[in-house]
Amino acid sequence: MRESKSNRKWPLAILAAVAFPVLAMHSTCVAVLGPGTWGSGLVETQPEFKAPPPAVEAYREEFKAQPQSPEPSGDSAASEAPPGIVGRVTWKHAMDNRVLYLADGPDRPRQRLYVSDANETIREVSLPSGHLVARPQWTAEGIVYVRWNPWAVPPVSKLRRYVASWLDPSLRPEASLYGNVADSGDWHFLMPGHSLTVSPDGRQAALLRSGALLAGYYSIHVWQTGSSEAAAILSLREHDDNASKSFRMRWSEDSSALHIEGRTGGFDRRASHDGAAAAGVPINLVYLVSDMTVYDLNLGS
Repeated sequence: MRESKSNRKWPLAILAAVAFPVLAMHSTCVAVLGPGTWGSGLVETQPEFKAPPPAVEAYREEFKAQPQSPEPSGDSAASEAPPGIVGRVTWKHAMDNRVLYLADGPDRPRQRLYVSDANETIREVSLPSGHLVARPQWTAEGIVYVRWNPWAVPPVSKLRRYVASWLDPSLRPEASLYGNVADSGDWHFLMPGHSLTVSPDGRQAALLRSGALLAGYYSIHVWQTGSSEAAAILSLREHDDNASKSFRMRWSEDSSALHIEGRTGGFDRRASHDGAAAAGVPINLVYLVSDMTVYDLNLGS
């Protein structure tokens, strides 16, 4: 009888001897490096680029004529605050007769979000406590902003957040989208993503997804506002670690085409593209919403 009980303890002892070092190693990696791409929504998508048909060629001149603004869907330049706004305006986005203002309050680091309607009446929309807000924009559904929640925190805080994120998926990504309905102030988590670029009609938006610490590899997604998913259209690596300047995204005036222009270190997550990492690979792509296809303007006339 005693021998039988002793035999039953051996599997538990072996399991503990294996599981404890693995758990300790995993916890140490999370505490030091963060969770990597877990919860970020990053995917590797390498589409077959097609030559542009006449319907796509028609956008070539429009995109050439657009100003080379680093923030095509909003204004990130600090500006003087209109009457009724407390603090310094750091971002502005307009759609129809409505304007959004994001301001740093005098009691920084608190941020304030203001809405101006057609009558130029300004009112404040409350933001969730503790959220670091970027790029608030109008959509057909209401207001959407990017929440930055970096993993670059002390190891104990990192582990605490990691454990909590098993029950609350909104804690996993470093960057995520939050939205409300009809600017009610009732904010809710939508999905992971950053670099939000809303189309002129507000019915779709482009966004990027990447791992913790924005490690330089991105998947580009197009989101139909109001839906719960954002389709991946392609993935690429940053050229020369020049985040936010290597490539940019902008919508056509009719909201039917997304332009992706600049340079990339390649489309594969691990290797450079044809050995051209030093100079980068020039990209001049158009994603057509109607047929969900990526066209390469470099293959056209």
